[in-house]
Amino acid sequence: MKIQIIRISDLKEIEEFKNFYEKQSIEDLTESIRNYGQLVPIHVKSNYGIADGYKRVEAIKAIGGETVIAIVLEGEPDLYTRISFNQYRQKSTSDKIKELREVFRRFPKRQGQRTGGDQAYDRAEKISAATNGRWKNDVIQNNLEYILNNDLPGDLLSRSIVEMNGKVDTCYDFLTKWMNLDIENGYGFTAELIRGTYSVSETSKFIAQRHKLDEKHGHTFVIPDKCSSYHMDCVKLAELSQYNRKIDLIITSVPYWDLRTYKVGDLRQLGQEESKEEYARNVSSYLKALVPTYKESINVFVNVGETYKEGVAQGIPYLIKEAIERNTPLIYKGTLIWSKKNPRPQGEKIKRPTDNTEFVLWYVLDQNRAKYNLLTFPVEGKVAKVTLGAKDVSNSGDVSKKTKSISKNYGKIMSHLREQEIENIIVTSVGKNHDIFKISEVGHPAPMSPMLPVTLILMGSDEHDLVCDPFSGSNVVGKIAVELNRRFVSTEISKEYFEIGCEMLTNGNENFNRESLDEINALVYNSSQNDLMDDLQVAA
Repeated sequence: MKIQIIRISDLKEIEEFKNFYEKQSIEDLTESIRNYGQLVPIHVKSNYGIADGYKRVEAIKAIGGETVIAIVLEGEPDLYTRISFNQYRQKSTSDKIKELREVFRRFPKRQGQRTGGDQAYDRAEKISAATNGRWKNDVIQNNLEYILNNDLPGDLLSRSIVEMNGKVDTCYDFLTKWMNLDIENGYGFTAELIRGTYSVSETSKFIAQRHKLDEKHGHTFVIPDKCSSYHMDCVKLAELSQYNRKIDLIITSVPYWDLRTYKVGDLRQLGQEESKEEYARNVSSYLKALVPTYKESINVFVNVGETYKEGVAQGIPYLIKEAIERNTPLIYKGTLIWSKKNPRPQGEKIKRPTDNTEFVLWYVLDQNRAKYNLLTFPVEGKVAKVTLGAKDVSNSGDVSKKTKSISKNYGKIMSHLREQEIENIIVTSVGKNHDIFKISEVGHPAPMSPMLPVTLILMGSDEHDLVCDPFSGSNVVGKIAVELNRRFVSTEISKEYFEIGCEMLTNGNENFNRESLDEINALVYNSSQNDLMDDLQVAA
């Protein structure tokens, strides 16, 4: 190597070398050279091609300089040479990824070839030294090399490793296993990863959860004599002869209009219509298509949420009410109000009071035959009949009166019922449904409030009646129906939500507790279910 003063006009730019690192500001460097001169030489090839020092050359030119101090390198420098001259450079993430790729190119796999006499070619050792010991063994190095050569757009996985110390194994497993599974099955999680919705580890976990449910559930789920759920459009339920005139009660929450996108592949989604009028007509057409499944004594409860445009309510519940009355044989019986204790705003920029109510539209086929159970809600000062596990004998030997305990899931129902005071107002919270997220951490974008169906089921059906939710989502209605000893049938067009719903039905069946349900019946009917049956027999 020798040091020379070279005219800038004689220098040659090498695009591969010049563009290897991202361009940086030269302001500070220009000021330094103006005050103190060029302190660090650039490096050039024998033909004056610049191997390193493009920023210094640019700064010298900026102050009117015509020559540079340069070290002329022997031999033919490569990109790895440029990297070695920039160990202390302030580098972007892209720069660091480029350097990593060049390190692996510099030390290729040689299958036991020997260099330097008897010294074996130890690729892992050389790569470890070149990366300051960050990746030491050949397994993790091979995985990292695969990621660098097969990364997602924008070097997403490499960036997570370089920027956030992401685990190489996690990224490698995603690329070689989970991403292929996701794309083959059309889950869509890889797209969410690219959008930045999830991290690499979250994406892999969600794909694994979804695939596990896929393998467990086909397109039809049945617990004999308890419940059935179908992955299909709800209108097809009317084509199944076993449901002809068999449904006693429908409880459903229709998709909001123009607020959310649910995962149903390429199918057109209810709620995505161009006009609110078309949306209302479509809601009514679904209920009309299911008429062959309705018993004459059926009750139909439709939970409807309002949509706001720039702070202005669109009147969605009223449009749906009118469309159902006009297009179906259903008779409007009344409206129940769902009062939310912790309402959520729709995220509008225009300020308005947060809407803490939704409508539950109530329909029947025959007013004289429709089933209705009068519910007796707790009154102020009334003492609860159920205690939580009191012992028969105290530590001192005193014998207490016999008491009953109530299981956890029924305890939630009991607590909910004790809050209710007026029959046409249902008070419950909104928020995360923990039962759903135990099944899938992705959950559902708009699950029904866990306790909303309780009053409706108790009021509109008896034990063993058939309850249906045609827009079942994650089967919140179904879980409660099974716990209240009703038979249940549902349809869901999204495979992902259908699978979550199958697990919810399984949980509801496992939770069923006869004694706890008897306590619920005693609270809301003011008598046990057996007393009710006795009264019916006497009346007969």
